[in-house]
Amino acid sequence: MPGIASATEQRGGAPDKLLKREGVIKYHTCQRNCADRCLLKFTVQNGRMTYVEGASEMKKMGTSPCVKGHAYVQYTYAADRILHPMERAGKKGEGKWRRISWDEAYAKISSRLKTIIKEHGADSILPYSYSGHEGVIGKYGGPSRFFNAVGARKLDRKVCVFAAYEGLKSVTGTYQGPDPYDNIYTNCYISWGQNETATNVHGIKFINQARDRGAKLLVVNPIRTPIASQADIWLQPKPSTDTHLAAGIMKYLIENNLADTKFIEANTLGYQDLLKRLDEMSYDEIEKVTGIPREKMFKFAKVYGESELSVLRLGYGMQRNYNGARMSRAIAMMHAVAGQFGKIGNGFIYDNTQADDSLNYSKGRADHIHPNPDTVGHVNMTEIAKALHPTNPTGYGKPIKPIKAVINYNGNFVSVAPDSNACRRGVMRDDLFLVVHDFLMTDTAELADIIVPSTTQFEFPDMGTDYNCYHMQTSEKVIEPLGESKDNWIFFKELAAHMGLDHHPELRVDYEQILRDFLDTDAPAFRHNNITYEQIIKEKFVTVYEQRPYFGDGKYKTDSGKIEFHSQMMIDAGYHPVIDFGLPEDEMIPEERNLPFRMLSPAIPQRANSAFYNVKYIRNFPAYFAKVNTEDAKELGIKNNDRVRLSNHRGEAFFVAQVSSQVGRGTVMAPKNNWRRMDPQGKSSCTNNLTTDKLTDMGGCSAYHSTNVALEKA
Repeated sequence: MPGIASATEQRGGAPDKLLKREGVIKYHTCQRNCADRCLLKFTVQNGRMTYVEGASEMKKMGTSPCVKGHAYVQYTYAADRILHPMERAGKKGEGKWRRISWDEAYAKISSRLKTIIKEHGADSILPYSYSGHEGVIGKYGGPSRFFNAVGARKLDRKVCVFAAYEGLKSVTGTYQGPDPYDNIYTNCYISWGQNETATNVHGIKFINQARDRGAKLLVVNPIRTPIASQADIWLQPKPSTDTHLAAGIMKYLIENNLADTKFIEANTLGYQDLLKRLDEMSYDEIEKVTGIPREKMFKFAKVYGESELSVLRLGYGMQRNYNGARMSRAIAMMHAVAGQFGKIGNGFIYDNTQADDSLNYSKGRADHIHPNPDTVGHVNMTEIAKALHPTNPTGYGKPIKPIKAVINYNGNFVSVAPDSNACRRGVMRDDLFLVVHDFLMTDTAELADIIVPSTTQFEFPDMGTDYNCYHMQTSEKVIEPLGESKDNWIFFKELAAHMGLDHHPELRVDYEQILRDFLDTDAPAFRHNNITYEQIIKEKFVTVYEQRPYFGDGKYKTDSGKIEFHSQMMIDAGYHPVIDFGLPEDEMIPEERNLPFRMLSPAIPQRANSAFYNVKYIRNFPAYFAKVNTEDAKELGIKNNDRVRLSNHRGEAFFVAQVSSQVGRGTVMAPKNNWRRMDPQGKSSCTNNLTTDKLTDMGGCSAYHSTNVALEKA
């Protein structure tokens, strides 16, 4: 911020501390699963990382990373890093290990995998990974080449965003939106189901710049986030009632001549069907379902409707419900009724994957070397507990062939996947071979048969794409690998050689060639901007523009070319073609539906999914608390810092109570993806002991937030 003095100008400062900032500078993209996707600058002295700051030459960045990014030096040099291969020396989960060499590790892994392939087929081998590394090599380019060569089972990585993908495509044909840099021009910023302080902290500056220009801040969230506390109007609906709320706002806009009829006539189809459907839903019902007084909803709708330019940022958490696609659809339709598409300063932002979607994933992953890509079985990562079931493995509701080996990298599914207890039971099978490639003893690693040490992201070169702004960014190698650790490409390339798979030339290339394969694309967003490998390496980041303003040409990506208030996609999925008012409770089994509390498990600013639990500084921020509404706590005799038990038919978990109006009545909040083995209460419990692994209405996404629990003092 301007006007703030630096440390060197302060009396009593410690200029010797600044010495760690002197050295060779390396540019590296933070490869965490966060909408910021920060470009960072690391100082290296004598081969050791000493300091991290933001690459301020990029508009979205300041000089400061988030609280997690500040801890990257500690993260990298953590005392508990695994630096050597190990094999299990006792029963699974006993924590007894024997150090082995890499040659021994490769021999044991390749031998067991070859036996499994011979006896059960290559599709009995399953990769498991997600967002432990978001680089194009680390996440896909390296590991996928190995699994394609093997002919392994396919993992559908749909845990995060895919319900809203389908809901939004049913309206505009896409889930992409305008450049957030243009948020500064809006008159009204709407944060809907998003917590920018946890997963988009650097985007807050653009919200504040818009507010400095007079913009209003409107927030919809069942949890009072820091942004909600600052809002001009904050609506706190009951969880997963967003379809009803969006319908109520649409009704108000239409009834009070705030709908943009010229925009609707020129850009939409099915408006009369929408009017009929809205007439079927009363304000009384909306108020009852959402818990929001109509006067407050009307006030919100009036500010929104009277704003010339409104941009809406849809969060990822709210669509992780059984009705996630249907809610997302209703919110996008609301924005169309307001006419808020196609201008600089308005639009709908969800997942800006313009750069990522332009990459040549098929070539980068070497999909063509899989022996049977069209017929091999698939496992949805949300359903991994079902897929690993000891006696009755299933996937997508049908019996599947048993999985005999899991190779886990970039992930920690025993903590991250829903129904953690069932995941653990599946892993404990004697006939399941589990290999974990990680640099920490995670909940998953402690159940492994063999652990092989991975590098951190800073120990090999890569590139990364933004999914909020439109950037493709470099990730230079910052330091050499510590100990005997190997990065994702080297590990899988060498394992392929030990299995006799290196006859594939795709398994013998270097990092640069993999990156060039991903960049070998005819996508307009890249070709029109003449983006090359050399340019990204030289400039550190490039911006991929498809059009500005987004939808400025009035052409939408639906089959009709219009915004569709009546959707064939919804009919094909088995839902009402205009607005479907179904709620998660409609789909819950009675023993869960009748439990009194809905449990939300969102991100918190001090963690990134299950990452950073190895950093002592970060661990000092609580991640094992349950926020309970003040009135609910009073009725249950619960006070601040009491130990509480949450439970349902999947299991139980123990937390420290935080009594607060931050959550509404009937809602309890516990952070997502905390580890069992790090539980400070010694209960070996975590939030995902309780969460559902039932999939969303469309897209095959996770539905963590459609989880009901009982709450009691422990």
